[in-house]
Amino acid sequence: MGHKVKQSLMNSRIDFFYYAFRNILIIILPLFTISVLVLSLSHSSATNSSADHLDFSIPVSCTLVSNVEESHSATLLNGTYKDNIGKTIMTTYCNDSNGYTVYVASPAFNTNNQSILVSSINSDYDIVTGTATSGANSAWAMKLSKSNINTNIDSNGNTVTTNNIVTNVGNDSPTIDPAFEDKYVAVPASWTPAVSKASGTVSSQTGASFTTTYAAYTSTTQPAGTYTGLVRYLLLHNNQAIPTPTYFMQDVAVWKDSLSLNQSIQAIDERDGKKYWVTKMSDGNIWMTQNLDLCIGCEGVAALTSENTDINPEDSGQGIYNAAGGYSESGGVWTWTPASKATTSSIVVNYSTGTVTGWDTQNTAPRSAEGGDTYFYTSGNNNNDKRYDSLDLCKVDHSEADCLHYSTGNYYNWTAAVASNASGGISTDKARAANSICPRGWRLPNTDTADSVYNEFGKLLYDYNITSNKANGTNSVGYKTGGFNALRTTPLWFVRSGNIGWSILYYPAASGRYWSNTASGSSNAYYLRFDSSNIYPAGNDDSNSKSFARPIRCVVRQEN
Repeated sequence: MGHKVKQSLMNSRIDFFYYAFRNILIIILPLFTISVLVLSLSHSSATNSSADHLDFSIPVSCTLVSNVEESHSATLLNGTYKDNIGKTIMTTYCNDSNGYTVYVASPAFNTNNQSILVSSINSDYDIVTGTATSGANSAWAMKLSKSNINTNIDSNGNTVTTNNIVTNVGNDSPTIDPAFEDKYVAVPASWTPAVSKASGTVSSQTGASFTTTYAAYTSTTQPAGTYTGLVRYLLLHNNQAIPTPTYFMQDVAVWKDSLSLNQSIQAIDERDGKKYWVTKMSDGNIWMTQNLDLCIGCEGVAALTSENTDINPEDSGQGIYNAAGGYSESGGVWTWTPASKATTSSIVVNYSTGTVTGWDTQNTAPRSAEGGDTYFYTSGNNNNDKRYDSLDLCKVDHSEADCLHYSTGNYYNWTAAVASNASGGISTDKARAANSICPRGWRLPNTDTADSVYNEFGKLLYDYNITSNKANGTNSVGYKTGGFNALRTTPLWFVRSGNIGWSILYYPAASGRYWSNTASGSSNAYYLRFDSSNIYPAGNDDSNSKSFARPIRCVVRQEN
């Protein structure tokens, strides 16, 4: 039986590449000044002459971009070896003469610091990097080569056909480290120099390039499944320090098995550049421990596509329902266009009185309500948490990391939460929406009214000693001693952010309410609800609750 070594590749506006190379960091360095151009006129006296002084500056621009010529994916039978899997042209460009180095690393690695292809089955079957072409253990490897192509690529990564640009990219290739060049090698787990350009040289107008390709061997005992890996490339000037690795939300979904229990990291949502704390919890899932703060349709927020958002217009079965209005497809990429976008420009939230203007909760088209991320909460066992209207004020009483956890984020009605313009079609009790507004690889939590595999809110609360009852009923299951405080502190950090309904912000600093992906009828959906006295893992007591706006916590997507 065969199995698939699968890679998917993405080139986004922030130079984030998925699978074979996923995250390319564009380095923007301090400005420098190109000489002084002085225009002066001879004069005989101060009364009949003048001079203009002109200064021009051009910022240093260094980029690393890609052209995918062959997809990095393959299907291998057991006991076989395949090389030259995919081909990508990586092009570097710098308009100064300081030289640069391109580093390579994989963020997915095991406890032995070996880069891995993550198995869709479980971590016991991850494929460790190496150069084996036969034997008892599967392996995967990488190779870098100089480019010999005629494509001209400008500093923005665009193919150039202008007649006066005739430089062959292959004639301006950077130096590849002998450890990587034209041979398959193990993929490093930490930043390792691989490609360089010496000081004193400036890349041509078309840039300098090299190619990437991969190989894999699958042993006779490797089980069928999908195996996914990441390789990152980072371009730095030679006088720059290697930065701390940058994690993306989409990365976390792939290398989830590399995190240890209760380990927390910050990851970037590529759609708007915002950072979130995420933690591997004792239930085995990775959860966001900050409320989602994506503003639908706002300026600076990328279009919501299947490459950056948890959307798939196909019905995936297994009790998952799809009513995905507003979807379109182009080149295999799906885009969701909400029927109604965020009301950032008009919404006003009065945190003293809880009133909201500019918000129509009766409109069940997708909406998000910006403004909720401006106040924070303490961790004291008080009936009404203290509110702050700025991060600086919160930092007077808390660390910045704590304040970020205390952020209320954004509010979404259920149709926005499940990324659909037709969510009314998801109406059967216990029906779970297929899509969500979460980043790609993440989803809304499942919930249920019984102890089953789908009661993720209930299981999480039980695992952390918040409740004594694992059943996820619609009634209050009650706190264990100290459970209320534990719910709002490390590692869970649930916030009493209230919700918006009937043009009013209800229960700020008194109650927390978080969407699940599970419908409880044509107009209602289940949600986590808690206050200082009661906790409902599957609340559904509000009439027309789908039109209410509530916060979101996302969880890494698994098969279900």
